[in-house]
Amino acid sequence: MKRKLKSRHTLQPTKWMTSRGFTLVELLVVIAIIGILVGLLLPAVQAAREAARRMQCSNNLKQMALALHNYESTNKQLPTLVSLRNSNAGNFSVQANLMPYYEQTNLFSQLDFGLRLQNGCCPGTLQPQFVQPARTIVPMLNCPSDAGPQIFEVVTLSGSGPIEQYAGTNYHMNLGSGVGTNYDTRLMTDGILWTNSKVRFGSITDGLSNTALFSESLRGREQTNVPEPINVREKRRTMVNVACVWTSTTIPPAVAGLANGFVAPVDPATYESQLLAMRRGFNGQRGGGWINGREYYNAYNHYLPPNSDLLDMNTCGYGIFGARSNHTGGVMVARCDGSVSFVSNSINLAAWRAFSTRAGGEINVEIDN
Repeated sequence: MKRKLKSRHTLQPTKWMTSRGFTLVELLVVIAIIGILVGLLLPAVQAAREAARRMQCSNNLKQMALALHNYESTNKQLPTLVSLRNSNAGNFSVQANLMPYYEQTNLFSQLDFGLRLQNGCCPGTLQPQFVQPARTIVPMLNCPSDAGPQIFEVVTLSGSGPIEQYAGTNYHMNLGSGVGTNYDTRLMTDGILWTNSKVRFGSITDGLSNTALFSESLRGREQTNVPEPINVREKRRTMVNVACVWTSTTIPPAVAGLANGFVAPVDPATYESQLLAMRRGFNGQRGGGWINGREYYNAYNHYLPPNSDLLDMNTCGYGIFGARSNHTGGVMVARCDGSVSFVSNSINLAAWRAFSTRAGGEINVEIDN
């Protein structure tokens, strides 16, 4: 007769093994702990993502600066505001001119710089062969921190022509201080860019490391005509339109500035109220076309401090256009020596403006924060 042995190691049921699950209190505690951990982790993840986007933005500007150095070496001057010498009404942009130097040769081959970009004005209608290039998004020309529109619809011929599409850009070339009448780029400014400019690195006597080359601005609100801004976020993407007198598309005016004699005051505290008194509407086309050599599409000046809450001003294309970004606390700026810096919103305004001039005679200008 076989005897059935009983193991001494037989697992005996315990109280915890017979439990059917967590109690409600325990479940709530676990959920609360997970919520706290997620709350602590999320800002760190967001900060890491923004740091990566800011680094990408810096790299984009670095490529732009290096491209411009190669352009200057080849052409013995920096690119001008427009590429054709027989018109200042907006033709191929600086960004278009630089394309072979930042690995956009295929897109550059679709552009014919012997032709006008557009017919008519304000803005004109694109030549048929430039319609597709104009709407082509170039990732390197856009800051990854800006979620604004990448394609802009433009109503041509002052509202009487067809709607055309332009791919936007965040990166803009330095027009100068914008103080006084330096906002009028039809004549020479104190920066490194204006209509038919012929600046060389050798003529930047303030020093290449002391002079801004490119910075960034937020892409606009897309519409040609927009309702009056109602909050700061919308204002940063909006220009106030001011009437001007445009007597010729080929001959610059005898005197710079608006026909009513507007001079941008040194202190911008009263600047916006003066513009609003002269306004004829609002425009959301800031940065709305990398291909087009209009100032509000692809240039900026240092009249306003970085990320100013005051409106930009557009008058027949030229005007006052601030540097802005979605980076926390400041904007990225490429210098003429090819280096890239992050400039704080709190920078002294006089120092910020001195940073924009090519021959202002300023010394020991500290702009890094």
